[in-house]
Amino acid sequence: MKIVDALARHGGLDQTLPLQAGLIMYFSDFFHSLPLAAIYIFSVLLVLGALALGILLGRRHLAHSGDDKGSSVGSAVAATLALLAFLLAFTFNMTADRFNQRKALLLNEVNAIQTTYLNARFLDSADTRRARTLLLEYVDLRDLDLRTDEITDEDLARSRVLHGELWRLVDRAIDGGHEPGYLRQFVEPLNTVINFDNSRNVVGLQYRIPGPIWLALYFMTALAMLAIGFQFGISRGGSPQVAVALALTFATVILLIADLDRTTEGFLLVDQKPMSELNRLLREAERGAASQ
Repeated sequence: MKIVDALARHGGLDQTLPLQAGLIMYFSDFFHSLPLAAIYIFSVLLVLGALALGILLGRRHLAHSGDDKGSSVGSAVAATLALLAFLLAFTFNMTADRFNQRKALLLNEVNAIQTTYLNARFLDSADTRRARTLLLEYVDLRDLDLRTDEITDEDLARSRVLHGELWRLVDRAIDGGHEPGYLRQFVEPLNTVINFDNSRNVVGLQYRIPGPIWLALYFMTALAMLAIGFQFGISRGGSPQVAVALALTFATVILLIADLDRTTEGFLLVDQKPMSELNRLLREAERGAASQ
């Protein structure tokens, strides 16, 4: 406690903590911005390089000492691989849970928008038309093909503007003495839409694997491959085929984790079909209402 108090008095904490937070953000942004192909190639090269270095060290050790120490090295390799497997499973579960959360948030937002659109009839007729027009534009903003469309800051800002315009309709209804029981039928789903919009933006665009976990994952992978290579070296075992198989296996798992961590790129993207289907249904409803 004395050290902490001294650092606080001299500004040490104020300077150190922002620096640490900045480094964490830097590594997180760095790994998240790397192309998936680069991550895969780097992972393969890292595994092959660590294996080659381990084999070289193992053979040099065997040439100098003549003692293979097979049992002790085997135990160390098993322990290292167990820790690496735990870290891989932990990281994979983290990204898989967030992937499932993104799917659930999409479906929940689609249901909330549809309910808000239907319950706009509890407003005055002019406000009903205005609310439904705003919701149609909002669905257009949310209806994206993640493989080709880009989520821009302008679209996110426009979504917040639409939220404000929809709430102004609520304020106007309150000022006009609208029946609270009827108005609540529109307010509650609208509030849900706004909440899910914020949740989707945070979970999809801000939450990601922290940089320290990436560093630990690569460090443990390199250490495990180094240990395996050392065991190959002292036992005069191993082969290029085994090395390539290990490299491709671990690189594929790491690539899968990185892919799940991405929202707008890669092979494992959340299917946006529910939002597209809602967009189609609402536009058909508008055309039907206009023809009457």
